[in-house]
Amino acid sequence: MNRLLLFALFMLKGICYCQIPDSTEVNGEKISTTLLNEITISPLQLSHQERLSYFRLQKKVNKVYPYAQKAKTQLQEIEDDLIYADTKKEKRRISKLHDRWLRENFTEDLIKLTRSEGRILVKLIHYETGISSYDLIKKYRNGLTALLWQKLAKLYDGNLKTTYKPEDLKEDQWISHILKQIEVYDTRKKDNKNKHQRF
Repeated sequence: MNRLLLFALFMLKGICYCQIPDSTEVNGEKISTTLLNEITISPLQLSHQERLSYFRLQKKVNKVYPYAQKAKTQLQEIEDDLIYADTKKEKRRISKLHDRWLRENFTEDLIKLTRSEGRILVKLIHYETGISSYDLIKKYRNGLTALLWQKLAKLYDGNLKTTYKPEDLKEDQWISHILKQIEVYDTRKKDNKNKHQRF
């Protein structure tokens, strides 16, 4: 009987110590502690058909995302070059030089894209630069050129004015999820590369 009572007291003592304290003392300062709500991070809950669509979208995003990143880099280079231009004529010349360089280096690859990949690329360019493709053309070329490219895009079921809206569109939410996966993968890849360089 005494052993049972001793065991019960021991268990009760253990339970009392397992409670979360309302404050903690660190370096002589009392810091209050609060218990946060549990957050469960889970993959997207998709039906079979949605999963197929998601994986098709993932394949397309992985294909065109490097082009969107290069567009962002090119835009930064244009901005850097335009700082030194004084007149509109010089700015136009710089824009044409960059346009020529883009055509020489990317036309062959971009022609091979499907219509849906082109639509995703337009969204990703907006994601990377914060400006729609139509506004980029209008800003660095002129309004007429932007209008012509917009009309051409409309012929192929595209729209250069399309923007990236993950809060409104399901496809953009999926793209956001895919981009987060790409960022995590790139971060891990860099970390592993840095670990191997140390040794």
